[in-house]
Amino acid sequence: MSNISKAYADALFEISLEENILEEIMQQTQLLGEVLAANPDFSKLLGAPTVTKEEKQNLTDTVFSGKINKHLVNFLKVMIDRKDTAEIKNSFADFEKLYNSHNNIEKAVATTAVPMSEDQKKLLCDKLCSLTGKNVVLTNKVDPDCLGGVILQFSDTQYNDSIAAKLETLKNRLKAN
Repeated sequence: MSNISKAYADALFEISLEENILEEIMQQTQLLGEVLAANPDFSKLLGAPTVTKEEKQNLTDTVFSGKINKHLVNFLKVMIDRKDTAEIKNSFADFEKLYNSHNNIEKAVATTAVPMSEDQKKLLCDKLCSLTGKNVVLTNKVDPDCLGGVILQFSDTQYNDSIAAKLETLKNRLKAN
């Protein structure tokens, strides 16, 4: 991410800690990120050079005041004022990283050919928690091309124990002989 988005995320994180609203802001940044992704025209409007800062800030007040925390509304207005609205999504992602680090949370993605059962997810999550010493939040992504097994991504690590990967390894060994 950029230094700009990191700086905004740091500021939002600090005010969230100071005001004891970290959980609320985390939930609202996630929701707001989803709203902005679902409404790309709104994001374009916030970045449009033909719309004045005042109009953008008034629109932000009209749409969000009373619905999200005032600090988050002000955060958006500062980004509008500084013409950094293109960094909103990245700032929210950087904020989530700070939040996860603060709460000792590690996100993991298990890609499988078919959905994992709740028992399988729990077993894998428990194993990752014991290995990392962190609170692991596991997401199961389904990809039929995996064929079977699992591709696990967490931290900066990818562990590929899929049938597709094993077949590729076997194919390469056979070609080498």
